[in-house]
Amino acid sequence: MKSNNITQIAAKSKPLWHGVILVAGGAVGAGMFALPLVSAGAWFYWAVIGLATVCVFTYLSALLLIEVNVRYPLGSSFDTLIRDSLGGVWASINNVSIGFIMFILMYAYITAGAGIMSSSVAHLLAEDQALPRPLFSLIFASIAGLSIWFGTTTVSRLSTVLMVAMCGAFLTANSGLLGSLEVATLLASNTGELAYLWSALPVFVTAFACAGLVPSLASHYNNQAGRTGSAVLLGVLLAMLVYVIWLATTLGNISRTEFVDVAANGGGLSALVSMLQSDSSTRLVNASLTWFSHFAVITSFLSVGLGLVHFIADRFNFNASRLGRAQSVALAFCPPLIASVVAPYGFVSSIAYAGMFVAFSFFIVPALMHRKLALAGSHIGQSRWVLVLLFGVLIIALKLLTIIAWLPSYP
Repeated sequence: MKSNNITQIAAKSKPLWHGVILVAGGAVGAGMFALPLVSAGAWFYWAVIGLATVCVFTYLSALLLIEVNVRYPLGSSFDTLIRDSLGGVWASINNVSIGFIMFILMYAYITAGAGIMSSSVAHLLAEDQALPRPLFSLIFASIAGLSIWFGTTTVSRLSTVLMVAMCGAFLTANSGLLGSLEVATLLASNTGELAYLWSALPVFVTAFACAGLVPSLASHYNNQAGRTGSAVLLGVLLAMLVYVIWLATTLGNISRTEFVDVAANGGGLSALVSMLQSDSSTRLVNASLTWFSHFAVITSFLSVGLGLVHFIADRFNFNASRLGRAQSVALAFCPPLIASVVAPYGFVSSIAYAGMFVAFSFFIVPALMHRKLALAGSHIGQSRWVLVLLFGVLIIALKLLTIIAWLPSYP
């Protein structure tokens, strides 16, 4: 009893906003720049409904995972939880799935971070030719990797500073864009089509893919389910608020037909920012858009990187010593760093499939683990897992139907 009281006091002494920032930072990042493009077909109303639905199911899935996680020793992650509850085969399959999700995101963020550093330095030095991207990939990954090596508290504090800066840039940019927002176009009921929402949902799922942080949060709050759940709830709600504002300002400034040009230019972060900057008449808004994109990439990179480091440490039984953390960080950063050097622009086609793996690892697998514990008599609810499981299956089906062109996509 005394040990439990000490654990509860220790958990309560850690600020809730640490977890909230980590969850929101893991969700809100460079990936949000894809939301306007995939929402252009369905447009604002349907896109907000779709995002809200994904937000609810993300939280429900995280609750299932938390209820499973807190029944295992402190520091346990996906491999331990799944291997014990569902068996080695499920654990191996899920390791591949989670590994793909996290590594492809790390690859994307290293590539984006290198591009940001390269462009900034080139602008500062007034160089006409592009500077070597591999060097900036190495610098960006090394600085971020060192931050994660220091631990969760360091990352949460650094993420807090970056989130504050990102929020400032976000508010400045969006306040400027609100002045040119065309409300009639944004709210027109006949602008979008529901049929295009289905192909967008797998991307929306990826935008809320923060469940990979649940084991890290549970460990941070000493396996206190209430504190961990509150951090996830507030984090996903904060992300939802940011996404709605972002969709309003982007869809309100870029017409539906102009998104065809955005897609033709790669459909990524730089293409969307360039389109918004072309519609803006002030240097402050343009600069804020640039800084917002920079902070978004770095914050998400730190959050996803932390989850990947914990995942690797659990899988390979690396301890929490300096050497153990160094081994985890090296395995987490070296593969995506090498991929970023070899193929600095090749992540777009791969990241489109991440939604299927997110649905499997963060919806279907937690639902099955929760069901196993419920059947084993662990006194936890037995109904919520069904909804989460069906939603995960739906997302995978929607992505497969999109791949074979049985669902329309825009543009």
